[in-house]
Order: sequence, then structure tokens, then C-alpha cells
Amino acid sequence: MATSPRLGIQLYTVRDLTGDDCFRVTLATLAGLGFHGVEFAWKYGGMDPAELADFLASLGLACCGLHVQLDELLDPNHRVYQYARGTGSPFITTSLAGREADWNALLPALDRAGRIAADHGLEFTYHNHWQEFAANAYDRLVGETDPALVKLELDLGWAHKAGRDALALWRELGLRVRQVHLRDYDVGNDQVCNVGDGFIEVGQVFAQARELGTPWLIFEQDRYPVSPLASCQVCAERCAQAL
Repeated sequence: MATSPRLGIQLYTVRDLTGDDCFRVTLATLAGLGFHGVEFAWKYGGMDPAELADFLASLGLACCGLHVQLDELLDPNHRVYQYARGTGSPFITTSLAGREADWNALLPALDRAGRIAADHGLEFTYHNHWQEFAANAYDRLVGETDPALVKLELDLGWAHKAGRDALALWRELGLRVRQVHLRDYDVGNDQVCNVGDGFIEVGQVFAQARELGTPWLIFEQDRYPVSPLASCQVCAERCAQAL
């Protein structure tokens, strides 16, 4: 029987609630809503890697990734690797949206980042936005980087905004997709929306994750009809029905 994916959250979703003064309370709230893991975005609650790992364990949360800058990845001694290893993250991720004009130099740098990450026992993944789909930049990234070194964190919502069939693209990319960002998008109103209120059918996404062996579905939303935590609750409740 196929293994069900786990539900994570990219902490950029609650970026205004992750200062050092409220970080612990926010993560405890997310755990209570039913998220299984967190993907960090530059903030670690003022904790060192060991303390952070202990805190996550106390909440029953896994680390499902770290989103960092490319220059950090290219430094083998950068502290992001200490946080990734210390929290047991399987993945470390970057994005280069808006820098497509520099692709000739940046694509080889992604391979280098993948080698360094692999030396640290991590899988390196690239997170797309919508901009990379212009002028075939995303297709170039997929075709011109080493699939053994550069895996993918496919953001469904941004792919959909760009006019791609997000689920078909995921299926085409197959096992190279190691994380999926569960972002919903309302093309008619040209805006991010709550999961399940746009093009995403939650049950279909979870079924495809099971079929393709994608281990993590990671919620991300940066616009909220009510509030960040209200949108988190909507996502968690709707996903709970599909788990």
C-alpha cells in the first residue's frame, strides 16, 4: 500500500508570527492544528540547532526543509547546514525567481549547490515561482541541471498561475519532485486563495502524492481572506479529510 504524504507548512505563511518572542507559541499552534512538519524560512526562534531540534521533538513536529539563499548553499561551512543536519531535515531549498536573465551562470551553480548539499547528507531542491515559466526558464532548469543533484520542490499554485497544468507537470517530473508546495490560486481573481477554494482538489493532490511517492505536501499561502492562522486551519482541516 502506498505511503500517505505528510502535511507540512512553510513558515513564511506565518512570517509575522515567527519573531523570537512568539515563535514557540506559533509552532505549538500549528502542531495543534495537525501539521506534521515545518519548513523554515530564515527564522529559527533564536535557538541553536540542538535546542531547535529538541523543541520540534517536544511538539511532535518534523523538519521538512529549510529555504535558504544560493550563496549560503555554496558555502560548505555556512550555518544553514548546521540547522539542516541538527533538525534532521531531509531537504535544503532555494529559489532564483526574477533572475532568469542570469540562467547561464546560475544553472551550473545549482549543480554545485547540489553537490555540497549531498556532501552534508541532504537533498537539494529548487522551489519555483511563476516567473520561471516565462521564456522556458523552468524547462531549461529541469533539462540543464543534473537530476541526481537538483531535485524539485514544485509549487502548484505558481505553476497554475503561469498557465501550466500543475498536476500534469508534477506527474511528468515524477520522482524528481521531492516536495510539493500546496498553494492554491484563483486565476479569475488573479490571487492566492485558501486551499480548496481555487483550482486545487485536495483529495486529488493527496492521491497523486501517494501514487508518485512524494513524501511531503507543504502548505504555503501569502494572502489571507481573514488571517494567516485562519487559513492554516482551513488547510489543515481540509487536508485531514484526505490523509
